[in-house]
Amino acid sequence: MKMALPKQPDPPDVTDATRVAPPTTEATIESAELLRGRNSVTIEHRGTRYRLQETRAGKLILTK
Repeated sequence: MKMALPKQPDPPDVTDATRVAPPTTEATIESAELLRGRNSVTIEHRGTRYRLQETRAGKLILTK
């Protein structure tokens, strides 16, 4: 007598498999990691370039 195997769940839709869940917590990145000894870096975000710059007073400025 053959035993029936348990039914496997259907594979997820391609759209479900490629969907990325939003982050649940904030990430902290040290400014030194971004700047790496420079006083400014260019950050590209969604096709737009921004400039992150450290001032002489040690503050950060982000400009479009």
